[in-house]
Amino acid sequence: MRINTGQYEFDLITAVLSTKDLIKRSTVIDKLTVDMFGNQNTQRAWDAIKQLHDEQQIVDVVGVSSRMGSDNDLLWLADIMGGSSAQPSNIIGYAKRVRQSSYLMEARRRSVEALKVIDELSDITQVETVAGSIESLFDGLLLETSDKKPQSFKEVAKEYVVKIQEKAQGMDENHVVLTGITDLDQNTGGFNKTDLVLVGGTPGSGKTEFSIKILRGVVKSGLGALMFSLEMSNHQVVERAISGESQLPVSNLRNPLLLNNNNGWKMMENGLGALVDKNFYMTDQAGLTVESIMATAKRHKQDHPDLSCIVVDYAGLLQLPKESRHDIALGTVSRKLKQLAKDIETPVVLLTQLNSKNINARPVNDREPVASDIKDSSRLEDDADLILLCHRQFTHDENSHNIAQIILAKARHAIKGVNVYFRFIDGHFVPTSQDMASNEIEQYKNKSKPVEYKKSSKLN
Repeated sequence: MRINTGQYEFDLITAVLSTKDLIKRSTVIDKLTVDMFGNQNTQRAWDAIKQLHDEQQIVDVVGVSSRMGSDNDLLWLADIMGGSSAQPSNIIGYAKRVRQSSYLMEARRRSVEALKVIDELSDITQVETVAGSIESLFDGLLLETSDKKPQSFKEVAKEYVVKIQEKAQGMDENHVVLTGITDLDQNTGGFNKTDLVLVGGTPGSGKTEFSIKILRGVVKSGLGALMFSLEMSNHQVVERAISGESQLPVSNLRNPLLLNNNNGWKMMENGLGALVDKNFYMTDQAGLTVESIMATAKRHKQDHPDLSCIVVDYAGLLQLPKESRHDIALGTVSRKLKQLAKDIETPVVLLTQLNSKNINARPVNDREPVASDIKDSSRLEDDADLILLCHRQFTHDENSHNIAQIILAKARHAIKGVNVYFRFIDGHFVPTSQDMASNEIEQYKNKSKPVEYKKSSKLN
């Protein structure tokens, strides 16, 4: 067996000396021991890295090379870093490969020793005697797979304390993804990197428009986004994004003659310019399975480590696994998308339809959706970290207001039941005063309440 452990070790050291993610770096340094490295130079480098880390000194090329003790070590470090294509964001993956290689080489060593014991066996009656020796060779042998191994309280607590310290020092911003929607971010704190977010709505409530608004905010902050559009074509997604960014009605883009009015071409140019160079990727392949989405997303994350938000539009158009019941199949989808978010540390936004029949059965002025209105909600609701429900009263009553609500129906890390309000103008969610919008909705509800007549108890 020939395993090229050297490149994995070079990539890991390069990533450790390059990363700005102190939590991941600390986790990797704590879990790998010097004897897991097969190269003498990488062993000395890792020993120096662990010394500096334990002493809370700066871990960089100069510090590591000086601890290694040779005049040529600085040149050696510069050489391996220059020849490595390692991405700092993949530091956990490089560490795993070094550990796996170490475990495999140890398995090989013990296997060779076991074969030697067998080859030297001269008397078949001694089998029982040597069996214990062979068994002891493999006692406690580790062969790491993708299964996550239990961590001790001490290990987790150390990671937690580092995270708390970074938060206190204002260094924890990279551990959430902000949508760029101020009122939403203030109420949720942003999306955690392992969140599964459900965006639900009835037809016409604006859930696709809202999800594209989220992606626009993410990419404009310099991060990457990926959209799986199972309903609209890529051209339609781009059209919606430009329309929302320029605040032009989609109808104006579909009929370019309308752009000749009111500075339309200039507005379109500004909207396009704000997005054209951003890392906004999309695919419009229909009939996708959740497994194909996971595979595509993982490859995309490897090629584009800045990927920070994934949108799947929408659950009802996915090719579901063959289960005995529809809700069980949807539960499989949500569970796997949640696992995807955890695996690649990227929040996944899944769009889903609400049960219009349930909602329309309520009084016209009381049709704000709740989590139980999600079709086959029990399993989707359990897996979701955050549920955002889009509601436009105008779709139920044309004499009502033009306010759109985003209802936080479930929030593991925020306040459930909070509403975020927008004006819904030309098909777009436009920021507005939250207090004014709330008052306007209350006035509508009070005005729409039926008058209750009490029967007099007095006889005429």
